[in-house]
Amino acid sequence: MTAAPPPLPDDARAASAPAGSTGADAAAGPVARPRFGAARAAVAVLLGLLVAWFLWDGLSSLVGLPAQYEALGIADRTPWAVLVAGVVAPPLIFGLSILIARRQSVTRFTLVLIVALAVIATTRLSLIATAASLSGF
Repeated sequence: MTAAPPPLPDDARAASAPAGSTGADAAAGPVARPRFGAARAAVAVLLGLLVAWFLWDGLSSLVGLPAQYEALGIADRTPWAVLVAGVVAPPLIFGLSILIARRQSVTRFTLVLIVALAVIATTRLSLIATAASLSGF
């Protein structure tokens, strides 16, 4: 006598069902999408504070770097496109990651946002290196 397999969670049952099957789950209707609840909002706000730090860093570079270049006498080499990208990139990347992960579980939502933070940090470091090479330092 063999034991019955353990019950599958709804996601695993839906993924393991063959296409076009008409089981009890199919008759129950579509699977409810996860809501953007308090846990997701807390994760988004907490990680959003880290994104705000990158945004603040980009804004401070946009405001302060041209004045430093002018004091050094190289104001004509100010990398404006890189400075603007440093301000625009963090909220854009974070916003896109929220859009991409909005239908995932809270754990996956958090992981996608953490990956977005890594992308933002990498982008910021790349922009700093690009600004330094464009200005001749």
